[in-house]
Amino acid sequence: MAYITKRGSSYSVRYTYQDEHGKSCDKWESFPTKEEAVKRQKQIEHELATGNFLIPSTVTVAEFLMDWLPKQCSKHKWAPKTYQSNLALIQNLIIPYIGEMQMQKLRPYHIEALYDTLSKTPCGQYVGGKRRDLSPKQQKRTLSGTTLHEVHQLLHNSFLLAVEWGILIKSPVPVEAPKKTTQERSIWEVEEMRAALDSMEDPILHLAVHLTLVGALREGEVAGLTPEDIDFDAANGMGTFTINRSMQRVQKDTLAQVDKGCILRIFPDKLEGSKTSLILKDTKTEASCRTIFMTAALREELKQWLERLKREEALDPERYRNSGMLLRLPNGLAVEPVLIRKKFLKWQDAHPEFPRIVFHGLRHSSATYQLMISGGDIKAVQGTTGHASADMLVNTYAHIQQSSRVELGKKFENGFYAKPDTSSPQAV
Repeated sequence: MAYITKRGSSYSVRYTYQDEHGKSCDKWESFPTKEEAVKRQKQIEHELATGNFLIPSTVTVAEFLMDWLPKQCSKHKWAPKTYQSNLALIQNLIIPYIGEMQMQKLRPYHIEALYDTLSKTPCGQYVGGKRRDLSPKQQKRTLSGTTLHEVHQLLHNSFLLAVEWGILIKSPVPVEAPKKTTQERSIWEVEEMRAALDSMEDPILHLAVHLTLVGALREGEVAGLTPEDIDFDAANGMGTFTINRSMQRVQKDTLAQVDKGCILRIFPDKLEGSKTSLILKDTKTEASCRTIFMTAALREELKQWLERLKREEALDPERYRNSGMLLRLPNGLAVEPVLIRKKFLKWQDAHPEFPRIVFHGLRHSSATYQLMISGGDIKAVQGTTGHASADMLVNTYAHIQQSSRVELGKKFENGFYAKPDTSSPQAV
């Protein structure tokens, strides 16, 4: 039951409810008019009778999300990068703006206001939950629609659980999500891929790029290869290499939160007191585990590379620290993804004649070229790229190369303007 009491010039509604621990609690709510108090009284009595009463809570958005995050990580066995990216969204894009608000006072217009604010916010304004001073140039690069979409998805998923947990009656997250930013990725034509590979003198970079172009690999997959993944006798001597691991550098705090089942190895720290760890983990999805067929040129390069590793270890076996990886530094330590990216950037600085692309653009370039030469055999290319679905492959990597458009234009011209053959055989 709920009771109305006049207190001075206002009216109070008093009622008793049981909290989440089963303890009886008294609650007073004040209203300026009797009509409002009566309306609230009826609402409370109806909710108590039907079991839909919302237990009053002062939990904030920050408190809820930081409680939700590790629970979801444990439940869904998130990989380290998944946990890390979700933590970054919460710490840098949600808590600084609505973190102190109480969950039960949050309304859809607050979420819409958050999206509006984020759309004008520079990238990297907050890192690790701390605000940074950005240069005028840095302030011009604002968050993308895709990032806003990721914030929306996180809020949507987490607030549905807030309803399930009895913190909210319904989610305040708007139905319509911010639109993703659609951006054409820069890729290379086949002539550029071939010429670039020919110009790379750094043996580590050359092999990393060659592997990436042949197998449309992710950089973590390239770094995650071991000599045991190489089989020169497979496929009737054609040779194959197997993708079933990925190398990443992650925060040590993250490793303490995630399930260790997907982590195959944690490499020793190079520097004392490092806050990050280099790890070897299972590939992104089950579809990411795949076997790639070698080309003759790659097969020969891999043979020479393995011989090189033996020579380097023999030079100073006592100081050589064999990491067990395919890509190694002369001292035996693993070549991690960030070093591959740095080497690629250094090469690009020295070769401005090539269109500027990110290292991951090599994967895009390879996938696009393979789609083209296969005549659009999506399933065959999917087997090489390791995409979980054919739709993902088509939507993400089916770039149109300029050479294909030129060829299409020629075919159109020859067919469209061709005059029909009106000649007919002469009667005999």
